[in-house]
Amino acid sequence: MKSLSTIIASFALLFSCSHLLAQDTLKTFIFGHSLINHEFQVNITPSQETSVPHWFHFLAEEAGYEYAVSGQYGFIPQHANLPPIAQWVFDSVASAWDSDNYPFSQADFDNILITPGNFIQWQGPSVDYFNDTQSPLDYTSQIFNWVNQQEDSMTFYVYENWPDMAPYLSQGFPPSQQEWQNYNDYLNGDFHDWFLEYHDSLILAHPDHCVRMIPVGPVISDLLMQAPFDQIAIDTLYEDDAPHGRPTVYFLAALATYMAMYEEPAPSSYQVPDIIDPIVASNYQQAVDFIWNALLNFDDLSPENRVFCEDVTASIEKNESTIRIYPNPMETVLNIVSSAPVSKYEMVDAFGRSVLQGNQSLIDVSSLPSGVYLCKVTLENGQAFIEKVFKQ
Repeated sequence: MKSLSTIIASFALLFSCSHLLAQDTLKTFIFGHSLINHEFQVNITPSQETSVPHWFHFLAEEAGYEYAVSGQYGFIPQHANLPPIAQWVFDSVASAWDSDNYPFSQADFDNILITPGNFIQWQGPSVDYFNDTQSPLDYTSQIFNWVNQQEDSMTFYVYENWPDMAPYLSQGFPPSQQEWQNYNDYLNGDFHDWFLEYHDSLILAHPDHCVRMIPVGPVISDLLMQAPFDQIAIDTLYEDDAPHGRPTVYFLAALATYMAMYEEPAPSSYQVPDIIDPIVASNYQQAVDFIWNALLNFDDLSPENRVFCEDVTASIEKNESTIRIYPNPMETVLNIVSSAPVSKYEMVDAFGRSVLQGNQSLIDVSSLPSGVYLCKVTLENGQAFIEKVFKQ
């Protein structure tokens, strides 16, 4: 019998993202900076292994997709100086736009990816920049409005990066274990809250468009706190206190970005090259499953998923006469009624952690705290299903 993760990936491949599979190439323009594309490395790499597009391309290629990208450097105020230019060139990745010879409107982009600075979170996203009359939200809305005039069916992605590490270091890079913990506490606390406010405000300002956020920094941080990834040396992940990543960090960032945009797990058949830390390479499928679950569970208070434009859980085909999972919301028990016996179930929390598992059809969930969970079910006939459930 295939593993549950393999079955889920297969279902997602077949049934999700039909809007993407209908086209030949996914085209992205990136309003970015060096936490997406880090060209001036301290530790020189053979190609552009310290960039998200580099790894995104090879993941897409493994899945049988084509991907093209263009982008430029800057922070939000500079990016609002429109039109943009196609500044980035990659060894392996196809360019999506020649800005010298035709306008943005003719590039036929599918989405844009935008990221603000990682050192501006000391005040809210609606507060004006220092010595400026506009805020990060003001400038971002200017960019979105301009893009809407060029192409009316774009998806907007906010790339949540990771914060400046320098304020947490007393003796320079790399951080001590306590400094590393303090840094990650901030990353998942006030820094993340800034991005939630930023994203919520952009959704309100642009209700007619799909505005989504990819929680790259928090997902990587949470993964690195889990065994065996917590054994990776920090200076093999980052190379300075900016902190610019080394190839492994950009590979993990690309996994999150790929899964957000294609709305499916990264290909399980991908062979991770030696330049990536061996712990990540040896546990690639575990990393994919963790990131995928984190994206599935990244909801707002509605609750509506912040990452995907489509309902990914609904896109995994489920015949109601074959299986029913109820009640939802649940309180003390969750029932699985199916035409075939349950081989295995697993309850996964919002952090991608397995909190309950077994093979019975009546699950005692009384010990679970309130929140959002994924209930993954495999039947003895090999069918697999996944349902998002809520605990009151």
